[in-house]
Amino acid sequence: MLNQFLIENDKLQVRINRKGAELASVTNKSGFEFIWQAGEVWPKHAPNLFPIVGSLIDHEYLYNGKSYSLSHHGFARDLEFDLLHQSEHSICLVLQHTEDTLKAYPFKFTFLVTYKLDNNSLTQTFRVINNDQVNIPVSFGGHPAFNAMPIEDFEIVFDSNENAVCHKLDGPYISDETYDVITDNKIRLTKSIFDSDALIFKDLNSSTLTLKQISSDYAITVDISEFPYLGIWAKPGAPFVCIEPWQGLADHISHKKEIGKKEGILIVKDEVEKSFSMTFSN
Repeated sequence: MLNQFLIENDKLQVRINRKGAELASVTNKSGFEFIWQAGEVWPKHAPNLFPIVGSLIDHEYLYNGKSYSLSHHGFARDLEFDLLHQSEHSICLVLQHTEDTLKAYPFKFTFLVTYKLDNNSLTQTFRVINNDQVNIPVSFGGHPAFNAMPIEDFEIVFDSNENAVCHKLDGPYISDETYDVITDNKIRLTKSIFDSDALIFKDLNSSTLTLKQISSDYAITVDISEFPYLGIWAKPGAPFVCIEPWQGLADHISHKKEIGKKEGILIVKDEVEKSFSMTFSN
């Protein structure tokens, strides 16, 4: 059984791991690598988050009066996906409920992650199908880490006027505190900008944002138009930046653990599909 899959066109070569359906590599035809290669600083590339985003208070949630446990960002990133279909330019991997997932998340589901190349764009699509007799509460999102070295030579540029504040974390949970980090529609990255963990945004005006290296033409544009939340994160001082379109958030510090009342949770009756695209250049 293959542990990694390859799709490519005349612009890009993309590798995807079976585990977690995780994007492992995106290189152009010159061999330039855009994705962080899971080094000692952080042993991931681009985990897919499902069926929650972020952390639950005490790693627990309540559903119909019963308590269940889910680890940070859910279980999908640690499980083996099956190959549904593959062509030269696209691939779809699928995860379905098992006896083990039902213990932590008592819902029957199909979670599909599709990657498709078009010229110098890579589009990743998340699709959730409800296979149960009840409505399913769910969150999901991306977490791709892009090479950025040195980090202080990079900035993030939004495509619209932005006055959104950054929501501060209290430990792993969303607090009531906010602060300003966007100036002139840009975030200038520094070695210390992630010392307090991720930058988390709601209510952004922009449809896209671009990670740019100031001293070169390195640029990655991410389409966030279909997602209500955004995380930007790196290990402090690490040579990468994660740009994370989310459908969902970590628990607010005042949340009472009822999953149906959690901010960002979608209640899936039939199916939901969301995508984010990344355009690469250098």
